[in-house]
Amino acid sequence: MPTSPNRTATHSVLIVDDDRNLALFLSTVLTLDGHDVVTVTDGQSGLDLLAQREVDIIVLDLRMPRMDGRTFFRELRSRGDKTPVLIASAFGAHEAQRELGAEGAVEKPFTPESLSRAIKEVLDGD
Repeated sequence: MPTSPNRTATHSVLIVDDDRNLALFLSTVLTLDGHDVVTVTDGQSGLDLLAQREVDIIVLDLRMPRMDGRTFFRELRSRGDKTPVLIASAFGAHEAQRELGAEGAVEKPFTPESLSRAIKEVLDGD
């Protein structure tokens, strides 16, 4: 898995994904990259968490129970929250990125390296 030993600043990452095993994997990869990671299993829980704390980037699945990723994204923006969002989905991540205006996208399945690269690109504004 990728590591970034030269990283001095950590970023806070919110993972919104109902697949607990995948969320654990993502959390492990991003923690090894030096990020502070929190996970939730649906969009409503993500919005609730964001009402309590800020994060630097959101990694968002599209298909989830209770509140899906598109609804989460639209509600997030309607609240005036401009936190960068990386869509991570097996169901048209890049199409959803264009549709919603999200800052980045990765198609599942992805490698730890491609996830790390996508996060860096969104955070760096590339």
